[in-house]
Amino acid sequence: MEGLIKRFRRFAMSGEVGLYNSCSITSVVLTSRKDTLHRNIFTIAVFEELPFRNYRLRYHTERPVRISKDLSLGVVSQRITVDDAVILYEGVARNGKWQQPCCPELHVAKLTPLEPVFVPCTSGVPIHNVLKNSHRYASYLFEFFSEQKELYQQLNPNYLRGDVTPLLREVNSAVHSVIPIDLEFIEDRWENVIFQFPVNLLKVDVWGDKDGKHIWVATRWHPELKRSRQEVRIEGWVTFDETILGRTAVTTDEPLTRLHVGSTAGKITVRISTKSGEMTLYEKSLHLVNRVAISMRLAHPEKITINVPSYGKRRPGFSYIVQSVSGDVVEAGAFSDWRTWVRNRVNLVSKRTLERNLEFVQYGVGGKNEWAKALSDLRQLITLHGQNGVYLWDPYATANDILATLFACEFSGVPLRVITSYNKQVKGLVTDGVKISSYQDWVAHLKGELVEALKQRKVNLEVRCQHGQYGWKFHDRFLLFPGREPKVWSLGCSVNALGFSHSILMKVAHPWPVLQAFENLWEALAQCVVWP
Repeated sequence: MEGLIKRFRRFAMSGEVGLYNSCSITSVVLTSRKDTLHRNIFTIAVFEELPFRNYRLRYHTERPVRISKDLSLGVVSQRITVDDAVILYEGVARNGKWQQPCCPELHVAKLTPLEPVFVPCTSGVPIHNVLKNSHRYASYLFEFFSEQKELYQQLNPNYLRGDVTPLLREVNSAVHSVIPIDLEFIEDRWENVIFQFPVNLLKVDVWGDKDGKHIWVATRWHPELKRSRQEVRIEGWVTFDETILGRTAVTTDEPLTRLHVGSTAGKITVRISTKSGEMTLYEKSLHLVNRVAISMRLAHPEKITINVPSYGKRRPGFSYIVQSVSGDVVEAGAFSDWRTWVRNRVNLVSKRTLERNLEFVQYGVGGKNEWAKALSDLRQLITLHGQNGVYLWDPYATANDILATLFACEFSGVPLRVITSYNKQVKGLVTDGVKISSYQDWVAHLKGELVEALKQRKVNLEVRCQHGQYGWKFHDRFLLFPGREPKVWSLGCSVNALGFSHSILMKVAHPWPVLQAFENLWEALAQCVVWP
């Protein structure tokens, strides 16, 4: 513990990685009306060059956001001195207490201090979602980690199943609407405290040489440093298709360095560290622009009006205007032949992988009947992803469709939910000698078939049916897997027709909106329960 505190002081005071004059603290706070405690949801303290002026609090919300009868949410910032920040770190490390100047005590969870870590400024690093100016500077983090996360579990009790409660979503949404911190994406940081030290001692620029074999690295040291030139170790390497095309390292104090990396047509990584290599000051991965595609289009002067006649009672006629264009795409700086072959292979493997993972599958190509294969693929998806439940959203879903798909879920007790509908295609249908002439007939028919299906296997099945003014009509068909990281597949057509003609099973890139739309309609159909 004392060793960590000593290192923290050195980072804050000595200019080891940056020069700082103050520390900006932002806290997401949950306040209870019952016990009046202010509980920490997340706190980040960022060391900055800006001077300290006063302890004034800045509230990011006009008033506390009420998220329940008892709980309200606030987001507040305060600038403190560097000495204050050191005292705060020591207080949490030694006593588990957080007391900012001129503020009530912030109730923090039981926290475990972690060893400092270096975070590069390369895009795509998950922790960037809660850091400040992560695209401008690399940073060192001293983090206190809540390993129990009692508050998080209280707000989201079924987190192990991957569930996300509406209360938790409201908290995440309220935070993200006022500050650029995405707790929904990186929920493991709930109740944590992070001290961020941006590495502002030097600025770095990297660009490629026109020969395609070298890169240039320019370093500019902080103007307040006594020595404007310091010796550092610069490493550079280039990877392509998971292989290393070239690598080099030099020790220099020159402000401009030319490095031979073999080729710049790949992912370039540059790392700068102290001469001894003990302290990393900069690291970033990037791609250079080696190929440019320019689209040149020429608009024809003549505009064409397209008239669409009416079609039935629901679709009135209308017109719209089109101005046609012609043009070509000109590409410059194309890759050499071997890289073109590699990229073609990568694209082909990507397509095959999507098909293998059932993320994009076509059925019925060339008129083939692939209904059995399509149902088998749906059952495979349910087996792979159904640990938190399976939802089927299909306006023509029948008991037979449910039996052929959802009953394949191997996870006992998980919710199996179905939204179907009663529509004019169903009305007038004759099945098992019984004519469906009303919604009540349809429900009775479904229940009868489900009773027989459930004799084969007991499952946690719920079915609701949209009809008339209840809920709203829908057309698209989806297979949904709820959880912390939900997955959704678009079916292209109803289960009872999938594979008979050309249809596409495709994974949805943004599943959350689809899952939320399903849940909204599910709630709206609370009076339309078919089963149980």
